[in-house]
Amino acid sequence: MGRVIAISNAKGGIGKTTTVVNIGAGLALKGARVLLVDVDAQGNLALALGVRPRRTLYELLIDGARPADCVSNARPNLDLIAGDQGLLGVQTIISKRPDWSRALEHGLRPLVGEYDFILIDSGGSLTTLTTNALTAASDVIVPTAIEHFSLKSIELLFTQVAQVKGGRASIRLIIPTLFDPRVRQSGELLDELRARYGTLVADPIRVNVRLSEAPTLGQTIYEYDPRSRGAVDYALLVERLSRMFGFRALPRDLAHGAPATPPTPTPEPPAPPASEHPSPALTNGLFSGPPACPNCGRPLQHATLAGYRVAYCDNCKYKTQTLAQGPRR
Repeated sequence: MGRVIAISNAKGGIGKTTTVVNIGAGLALKGARVLLVDVDAQGNLALALGVRPRRTLYELLIDGARPADCVSNARPNLDLIAGDQGLLGVQTIISKRPDWSRALEHGLRPLVGEYDFILIDSGGSLTTLTTNALTAASDVIVPTAIEHFSLKSIELLFTQVAQVKGGRASIRLIIPTLFDPRVRQSGELLDELRARYGTLVADPIRVNVRLSEAPTLGQTIYEYDPRSRGAVDYALLVERLSRMFGFRALPRDLAHGAPATPPTPTPEPPAPPASEHPSPALTNGLFSGPPACPNCGRPLQHATLAGYRVAYCDNCKYKTQTLAQGPRR
C-alpha cells in the first residue's frame, strides 16, 4: 500500500512545486514507483516535467474517467495526473456533493496499491481541492521559504490540518526552501524555525538558480545539473524521506523493471599506491571517503542518487559530492 503525501502550505511562491517534482524524481531514481497529482489549476507540474497530458484531474473528478486513463508517464517510475484550467470549475461542482471532501480520495483509491508514493501538489490556500488533498493524504509535508511572512503561514497550515484531520500528527516534515546562507537574517529565521518546531525541520534547500532554470526546460534538477547545490540538497532530502517512510532503494535492474542477475565474481584489483592526498574511495558502490568531516572531525554520512555520490556531516552541515562515473572530461 502506497503512502499518500500532501505537499502543502497556506502561502504560494515558496518552492512547493519544485519540491514535489524533485522529491518525486529522486524517489523514482531510487526505484520507488511514484505518482504526482496536481490539484492546482495552473498545471505547473506538467510544465515542469515537460509532459503534455491527454487527460487531467478534471476528467477523473468530474467525468468519471478511469483513474488509470488519467495517468501520464513522465519518467521511468514517475507518473503524473496533471491539473489544468478545468479545475477552476471543479470546486463549485464537487462542493455540492455530500462527500465533497473525499472526492479526490475516492478517485485515487484504485491507484494507491500501484505506487510506493503518491505526492499531491496542493494549492496555496484552503480551497475545496486543498481540503480534498489533506483529507486524502496520510502524511503532510510543509515547504516554507526562509522569510518572515512564509514562516507566519506555517501556523495557519497547522490549524487547517487540525481542522481537516482532527489533529497535527500527520505533519511529518517542514522543509525550509530558498535559504541563502550568505544572509544573516536567513540564518536567524532558520534558527527560529528550528527552535519552534524542533526535529520536524529538515535541512534547508539553498537558493540555487539551477532550480529555477530546470523547469523552464521541462527537466528535473537531477537531469539539468546533477552537480548543483539544488540537486545535492534535494538528494539529501530524498534520503531523509526514504528513511522516514521505510523505503529501501531497489537494485538498479529491479528499479528499471528487469529481473535481477547475481553479480559475477571478479578478481580483486591491486591496491593503488599510497598517496599523500588519496581520492575518494568506493565501497559497495557508495561514496566512502573522506571518512571524517574536515571541519569538525565527526564521521561523514553518505548517499547515492541521480548519478552522483554525496558525503555530508550531520553536525556542521559540511557537504561534498562527486559524480558516480568520475569527473567529466
